Amino acid sequence: MKKNYIYLTIVGVIILVGIIFLNQPQPIGGVTVGNDYRYSQFSGAIATTTVISVGKRTLGSVIITEDSATAVTFWDATSSSAVDGGTYATKIAVMQAALTEGTYTFDAQLNRGLVMRSADGFSFAGDWTVTYR
Repeated sequence: MKKNYIYLTIVGVIILVGIIFLNQPQPIGGVTVGNDYRYSQFSGAIATTTVISVGKRTLGSVIITEDSATAVTFWDATSSSAVDGGTYATKIAVMQAALTEGTYTFDAQLNRGLVMRSADGFSFAGDWTVTYR
């Protein structure tokens, strides 16, 4: 009778370890689920200030497939009014006008959110992809 309890306990522990192992996030293509990048694509005329995401984030990269004639600044902020006031906004990166096509990697930590603003309040045309997580 005692042997049955030992076998049942061993089988129970094996099943429990299997369940715990299977419920762990598994990497997909080298990235753990939940750590993958999101993106926002911008094509054509874009508003002068665009809130891309709010909350703790990481600005991954900016991919330019068609350059624009206007410089763009990325801010750690929650809104355009935060950028205007400057109290709750930190400049993260400035992309100069007429940058060549390519991928620009930042991996910059953001505490408030990600806001993109074109220089001098002008809208800009171009094809951009902004990655963040």
